[in-house]
Amino acid sequence: MGRSRRKYKQSRAKVRCALPKKKPGVFKPAFAIPRELLAGAGNGDEEAGKRKWDEKASVVLCPSLQVPSSGAGDGRGPISEFDPIDSGSDLEADDLKSALGKKRRDGKSAPVQPLTTIQRVHIARLIAKHGDDYQAMSLDIELNAMQHTVAELKKLCRRFNVRSGRLARAIEERNPSAALLERE
Repeated sequence: MGRSRRKYKQSRAKVRCALPKKKPGVFKPAFAIPRELLAGAGNGDEEAGKRKWDEKASVVLCPSLQVPSSGAGDGRGPISEFDPIDSGSDLEADDLKSALGKKRRDGKSAPVQPLTTIQRVHIARLIAKHGDDYQAMSLDIELNAMQHTVAELKKLCRRFNVRSGRLARAIEERNPSAALLERE
């Protein structure tokens, strides 16, 4: 009689692709430094005393053991811990900053992206039911099927309100008397 495919696969021997390691528990370093060099490295060196790690100082003020100390001819002075660190954001073009959603040099940020049609439908239902209660929106599993967080719902509602504000202004521009009737 025939066997099922699952039983056949379970009874077969497992194939090992690689050769087993000879001593998997033994770790060998890539190179070995002679003990004489290790013992004599710190005795006669003047800078070895200067390069010790100060546990009470901050990370910025403690010199690294691999990096030579700054100040001797390289043009850099001592590093201050509280100086602002340049992130290089001035090098980015304003178009790139606005595409990434960052603030531009003139202080303006990129305009918010409009919601998709499906997002507008879902957010409109949530706003109609809960108003501005973002916590209740996030807990409503039926309408908030994507389970957006409170912060994400705030962003989506802000984008929804910007869009609905533009629509209201466009309606007013086309037919001001109809817009007045809708308000009343």
